[in-house]
Amino acid sequence: MPEVTKLVRAGHLVPSHDQPVIHGGAVAVAGEKIEAVGAYEDLLVRYPKAERIGGDQFLLIPGLINGHGHGRGLTDFQRGALDNTLESWLLDTRKYIPVSTYDDLAYSAARLLKSGVTTAMHNHILKDPAAFQQEFDEGLKAYSDAGMRVQFNPGVRNDNPFVYGDNKAFLAALPETLRKMLTTPPPAGSLSAANFVEAVRALYRQHQSSMCRIGFGPLAPQWCTNDLLMEVRKAAVELNAPIHVHAVQSIFQKVYGLQFLGKTLVQHMNDIGFLGRGVVVGHCVWPTEKDIELLAKTGTAVTHHPSCNLRVRNGISPAYHMLKAGVLVGLGLDGKSINDDDDMIQEMKVCYLLHRLPSLELASPHMSARDVFKMATENSASLLGFGREIGRLEPGRLADMVLLDYEKMCRPFVDPSHDPIDVLLYRGLGSHVHTVMVNGRIVVQAGKLLTLDEEAIAGRLAEAASRPRTEKEKALVQAMDELKHHAIRYYEGWPKKVKTEPYFMTNSRTDGLL
Repeated sequence: MPEVTKLVRAGHLVPSHDQPVIHGGAVAVAGEKIEAVGAYEDLLVRYPKAERIGGDQFLLIPGLINGHGHGRGLTDFQRGALDNTLESWLLDTRKYIPVSTYDDLAYSAARLLKSGVTTAMHNHILKDPAAFQQEFDEGLKAYSDAGMRVQFNPGVRNDNPFVYGDNKAFLAALPETLRKMLTTPPPAGSLSAANFVEAVRALYRQHQSSMCRIGFGPLAPQWCTNDLLMEVRKAAVELNAPIHVHAVQSIFQKVYGLQFLGKTLVQHMNDIGFLGRGVVVGHCVWPTEKDIELLAKTGTAVTHHPSCNLRVRNGISPAYHMLKAGVLVGLGLDGKSINDDDDMIQEMKVCYLLHRLPSLELASPHMSARDVFKMATENSASLLGFGREIGRLEPGRLADMVLLDYEKMCRPFVDPSHDPIDVLLYRGLGSHVHTVMVNGRIVVQAGKLLTLDEEAIAGRLAEAASRPRTEKEKALVQAMDELKHHAIRYYEGWPKKVKTEPYFMTNSRTDGLL
């Protein structure tokens, strides 16, 4: 058994969402795992030779977990996409000047680690389908070099390339020049639905470990045929690999399911046998009550991305209602955090405030700070398949933890009766993160990343993204702008086709009493 070599000390230690604060606590680390959790003075007696890390001024918590992301070192806003409704915004994302996959993902991992995120789900959206193997290799190397634990899920789509619905009719109505540009066949050797499963199998055989889990990322039921979804489901069961899929993210996706399939997309996925344990639905902003029941019944998990949903005008997911119904709900940044900085602590705060639901009763329930903390730790660990290994500070679990400068967080004064998790969500910032440990290894110390040269990576990203566009790239920008105009016209009136009653009572705009 490995010897205890590190003793991580804090004035306030929160081992998990359902455990009380240990004041003057510590965690003993042996190799990659936690050996003991308890009072610092007791552990110091047991392990006198261990290196002492931290001090009374710190708050110690489990490593935070980003349940859904795409590894955007340069954010979409930085690359030119102004937030708008998902269906128009997605077309803007096709206009980016290419940058290195390694640098993009490495810089994203750096930001996440410095905000206390020790594990991330990465759904890889290919920049160049013909170079998919190179992108996978560079992406996995980026997370490995950063020292971050990752679930790596390559994405794929093979249906509805331009709009939800009748793409043939939509294309036929476009100007000929635009139609020809959009229907150009992909280059030889591109990743396709036909070879997607085998490509993921190869990654699984090569990279599966305690630091890296390989899974499947079929992008969404509106973008994947039933055959592809079920082929993925079969392979995932065989490998015991996770699946992460986007669904009912926007009202337009809700209308698509009802209008073209005669049912919601959640019900559709259930009817074809796709839902179940090991499957995670990203966003899930527009589920029906029946959808929520199906998710709970089948053991299908959900990730909630409050900032992203606000920024691309998806709406507010009924995450609290899903939690109450028994759905496992985790928290994710999706690369579109509220301040464009991948600050997971701020994301927890947005989630907390967004789900303090308006009510006509003073004593009505609402999402607590500990509920949100659970979503960002144990829940996200479970839905990413690491539920028995991380998400809590307990003996035998992997040593992923975060020290935050609690004194700075509380300056000049915070009433000591407050739960430190309440303080974290009210006053915490990513800049309060002092030390981050992943798998027993310190990767952030005094707020500085130890594993990567951030400045060098940032310089390379800036140089790549700021070069002048080629003539071909200029033509693509023009085509996407034109396509967006036609897509907006195509979707006109769709929201009016369904009842848009919100999930909580909106403010009254009348005067007087009943």
